[in-house]
Amino acid sequence: MPLGAHGAAPTPHDPGWLAQELSEFDAERPPRLTPGRLVAGSLSGVLVIALLAWALPWATGASWTQIGGSLSSLPLWALPTMVALGVGALALESFTVRAALPGSRWSSALLGHAASSATALAIPGGSVLGLGLMGWILRRSGLALPLIFTGIVAASLVEMVITSVLIPLLGLASYALSSLMSPTGVTLPGALWAALLALLGAVLALALTAVALRRQVLAKILAQFGHSLPEHIAREILTQRDALVQMLRRRSLQLVAPTIAARALQWIALVAAIEAVGATVPLALTVAIFALGRVLALVPLTPGGAGVSEAVGAAALVSLGAGAADSAAAMLLLLVTMLLVPLLCGALAAVAALSLAPDRHPRR
Repeated sequence: MPLGAHGAAPTPHDPGWLAQELSEFDAERPPRLTPGRLVAGSLSGVLVIALLAWALPWATGASWTQIGGSLSSLPLWALPTMVALGVGALALESFTVRAALPGSRWSSALLGHAASSATALAIPGGSVLGLGLMGWILRRSGLALPLIFTGIVAASLVEMVITSVLIPLLGLASYALSSLMSPTGVTLPGALWAALLALLGAVLALALTAVALRRQVLAKILAQFGHSLPEHIAREILTQRDALVQMLRRRSLQLVAPTIAARALQWIALVAAIEAVGATVPLALTVAIFALGRVLALVPLTPGGAGVSEAVGAAALVSLGAGAADSAAAMLLLLVTMLLVPLLCGALAAVAALSLAPDRHPRR
């Protein structure tokens, strides 16, 4: 167990033990972006560009000259709409973060969430780094670490339920109607198996989480660690478990509604992108295409599944009768909402947090 500031181990009854045990979230020491992580992020960006350059023409059968022509003929409202919807989705998600952190300010939740999301997208395996950055930003705003950890876990559980369970379920329902609604009689390629596998994995993860959150089960798990886990830490984990369960029960609507609204805005962005290129796709099938893209985004091959999601989505649009170049252009337009806006907003949020965040004594 790490020592305290004066070389003595914190006592089990000291309510500030968590801040000492996990000093990496201290307000004076933000998470470090090492050269290795910068290189990994750069290589990840190169991979996305290379994948898009090859996969979109291959998936649609359109050349980049044709795709460029379709992009150049987009209506004037298309790009500003994609940007506005991306910003709106990011802002709505931060309301879930704030609901999970009672007493926090929306500005801090927005900065923390935006910076965390961008870090997770830009750097392979950057989720932990992003959560550390969010924790540091919230810590600087005056929140105590136990509250921050409980809130992050609650917001993460909500995100998992909506993105990994609800959206695939909606996609499966839409896919079931695809043979009746497709103007060409062609079903979406690979959507059924991808959604089923993602749903199965998500349901299994949720079931294991629900079991682990039962107090008796968690207490038995902690007891298995024996002397390797100090008693006061095990006691605090159970306390935070109780706080998490209480929050999920009392604030379920405040936690769930903003994230559902954010996903709805992203789906609207897909519909708007299809409309912008002049394609016609049954509305219910756009839900299936959106769900398929979110399922593929869960695969940590590229940031947010970029490149893979666009290629598969474009192929799905082509199979539904949309033009090859228009399908590719629509998915590139959606990429603005799903990837470029979160990355840019997150970078600005990180800079603002590092330079402007107040340094306040954390509240217990």
